[in-house]
Amino acid sequence: MKLSLKLIAAILTWLAVGFLFVAAAMVPTEADAKSTSVKRAASVKRAVPPAKVKVRGKAVTRPRPAAAAWVPNPLVNAKDSYLILDASSGQELYADRPDDPRHPASLTKLMTIYMTFSALDSGRLSLGDGLPVSINALNAPPTKVGLPAGGRIAVRDAIMALVTRSANDAAVALAETLAGDEATFAQQMTQKARQLGMSSTVFRNASGLPNSEQITTARDMARLAHALMRDYPHYYGIFSAQSYPFRGRVLENHNRMLGTFEGADGLKTGYTAASGFNLVMSAMRDNRRLIGVVMGGNSAGMRDRIMAELMERGFASGRLTPWTNSRKPPSARYTAANFDPNLIIPESTPRVAAAKASPAATAVAPAAMPGAAGDQRVAGPALPAPDPGAAQRNLAVGSWVIQVGSFGDPQAAQQAVERAASVIPDTMRNGAVTVEELQLANKTFHRARLTNLSQAQAIDGCKRLEKRKIYCSAIQVSVWNTPGAR
Repeated sequence: MKLSLKLIAAILTWLAVGFLFVAAAMVPTEADAKSTSVKRAASVKRAVPPAKVKVRGKAVTRPRPAAAAWVPNPLVNAKDSYLILDASSGQELYADRPDDPRHPASLTKLMTIYMTFSALDSGRLSLGDGLPVSINALNAPPTKVGLPAGGRIAVRDAIMALVTRSANDAAVALAETLAGDEATFAQQMTQKARQLGMSSTVFRNASGLPNSEQITTARDMARLAHALMRDYPHYYGIFSAQSYPFRGRVLENHNRMLGTFEGADGLKTGYTAASGFNLVMSAMRDNRRLIGVVMGGNSAGMRDRIMAELMERGFASGRLTPWTNSRKPPSARYTAANFDPNLIIPESTPRVAAAKASPAATAVAPAAMPGAAGDQRVAGPALPAPDPGAAQRNLAVGSWVIQVGSFGDPQAAQQAVERAASVIPDTMRNGAVTVEELQLANKTFHRARLTNLSQAQAIDGCKRLEKRKIYCSAIQVSVWNTPGAR
């Protein structure tokens, strides 16, 4: 019995040793484990091949950025806010949470454009320069103009693609040309924001594509709009472009207020799911200018209705200060006239528009008033009503006008422009009186102007008129404010 128990114990012991030996043989070595993990990783990589694009006949691998989950910014607790300001005095007329953080979306491109204007006037860029299109620009999500990898886009076209189409690929091309990469450009944008007093704004990209850390406020956006008008008045006219031809197609402006709100002349829309529908806009009536910012609209239509209602209340308030256009700085290398899409851009674009004022044959010149001075009135034949828009059709891009106002009644417009002409007879010796009829939002307006003036005549004449309490604007005629020029 004892022998049998010892035998059973020995057998069990050998069985245990054998089991341990088999188990040890089945465990892979460290080298085997590494080899297996590498093979698995390789099989995963082979399962999703990288996309390829052609760059001038060569296949180039397009990197696939990993999709990052949206992490809400705790500082942004809502979408909606608005602010309406008197552009001249800075007085706040109407506001709702104008200092609360919001996502700017494509309003970001206003700073990209500001930085580009600076590069143009400093000589770092020329309108005819070709911006290289990188893989990053190619991969920019819509909206975009579809720039080909390895290709180029002219600076002028890139700017207008931002103004109209809000093209993200053009924004990336500008950023990479100016700063080497978009992240560095975003840092420069934030630095410029601080210089402009935009203390609550942080930029992380040049386009406004979703980034939870990219934030601003309605007040900061109003400051940026004012800075564009103050620092680059010679370029501001491009924001009124309702369309722009580009490589055989037409880029339509997303800002529908340009064609529906009387006096609207810029600036920019924006939208992402996180921001809602945004709009920064400026409008001028009777030489009073408003700047408006509406953020977080539930739809483009709702956003526009809110803006229109607030702007109408602002113009009707009677609390606005007359607007004086900033003078073109000595550093200006171009004007809005250089953005005329009918002009061919050479590699080196002329520094300023060289168009000379041509006489408006169909306009009616004021009666000759030799020796008249101050507000002295000189009797003369009554001015017949001009052909609406005739003089405007003959205005040369690059010439200057004095705009006296926009009126619903054509007789009021005629009387206002005649009165202005009689106050500055020496300035109007070779000038002309025009009243142009405009149709906006099913309403008819009549724009009163003194035309065919030089820059010096327009600026000096407007100053003299304002001393007589006749408020006006000295405006350089561009392709964007001349009917039929597009």
